Amino acid sequence: MTTDKQTDDQTSQILEPVRQQAVLAGFTVRAIAALYDLGIVFALCFLIFIPVTAVEQSLGVMPEWIKGMLVLTVFWAYFVGFWSRSGETTGMRPWRLVLVMADNGDFPSLSACTIRFAVLLATWLAAVFVLLSMLTGKTQNTTYATVALLPFISLACLALSKRQQALHDLAAGILVVRRAK
Repeated sequence: MTTDKQTDDQTSQILEPVRQQAVLAGFTVRAIAALYDLGIVFALCFLIFIPVTAVEQSLGVMPEWIKGMLVLTVFWAYFVGFWSRSGETTGMRPWRLVLVMADNGDFPSLSACTIRFAVLLATWLAAVFVLLSMLTGKTQNTTYATVALLPFISLACLALSKRQQALHDLAAGILVVRRAK
């Protein structure tokens, strides 16, 4: 049975090389890792909805809000679970990306990861809304202009901040770093 001190020592041994050799991750590699992760999460949702569809055929249609909560839970569990446990998701590993707390370099806490996830989700949803509005030609309204600001602000934060933090990283106090080979 391990104690908290042993767990902290093990975490320190894992994180020390990351702290010493890490460099800030740029936009392109972060975007590629995010696309990789989104593919994995959508595949997980597909697998989870196979039995849901079978149950619906037997018992009747499930309310849409329950399906939405199920999808949200899968997304949250995937991202927050990986981020808070090891600082990286499956999509981040090939590019050696790791999340660390900006103040001390430790793996992020569950609460910091949840904050990051919530702001990131809002940014992604806003970006999808903007793209759909552009495809349908409905870009001449106040809602479009307001929602379009969120992805823009997040990208501006990433481009202009000294430590290359997007809006969701700033909100959670997290850095995305790239480990040396």
